[in-house]
Amino acid sequence: MHRTLLFLCTLAIGCAALLGGLYFRTSAGKKEVEARLVDESNRAAKLSADLAVTQAQSKAQTARIGTLESDLNDTKAKLTAATSRATELDRNLTQAKNALAVHELNARALAAELEALRRDLAGSRASAASPQAVAAYKATIAELERQLAAAGSGAAAVNAAGASTAVFSSRAGRASVLTVGPGNAFVVLNFGTSRGAQPGQKLDIVQGTTPVATVTLSDVRPNFSIGQVSPETLRADLQKGDSALLVP
Repeated sequence: MHRTLLFLCTLAIGCAALLGGLYFRTSAGKKEVEARLVDESNRAAKLSADLAVTQAQSKAQTARIGTLESDLNDTKAKLTAATSRATELDRNLTQAKNALAVHELNARALAAELEALRRDLAGSRASAASPQAVAAYKATIAELERQLAAAGSGAAAVNAAGASTAVFSSRAGRASVLTVGPGNAFVVLNFGTSRGAQPGQKLDIVQGTTPVATVTLSDVRPNFSIGQVSPETLRADLQKGDSALLVP
């Protein structure tokens, strides 16, 4: 009996010790788990804060990108407008240069025509031409002087169709070279519609009495025309002042 009670007491003490050990181990594990839980909670809070900062920065960057895209579109629109304006200015400048070139050619043609008429007038007087022919020359010279003055002031030259046809018929088919193009490709003649010039007409360019080329009129104006040189007919370099005779 005593042995049984002693055994039971010993067993009870052993179970109590075992339970105590388990309790202490469980308490320590619980504290460790709680500590790890606190650390993880702190890390989660820190990650949440970092995520909020990153989201705010992303929104700021998105807004900045939107502003930059708007500025870029405005710059592109301004560049397109500036390019269009520059193209228009270039076109206007080209037109102005072309108009100036035609104006200068017209003025030179008028001056050459006027000088030729004055020489013809002097020759007519010397040869005792009729008063009517002299009057016709004077009227034509006056008309050309008026046109030359208008050209010098920038006004459009007036066609001399109303001038005396007798004067022009006395000089029909005769002209001279005002300008020679690069490579003898073309010439500008003081021979225009006011003297019967027409596109497609052919003229022989003569130096003294020697024919040096044949040209075909491609652009005819009131007081001058442009003749394209036929390469196969070119025999010498063309010069300003060369004579031009209509091919029959």
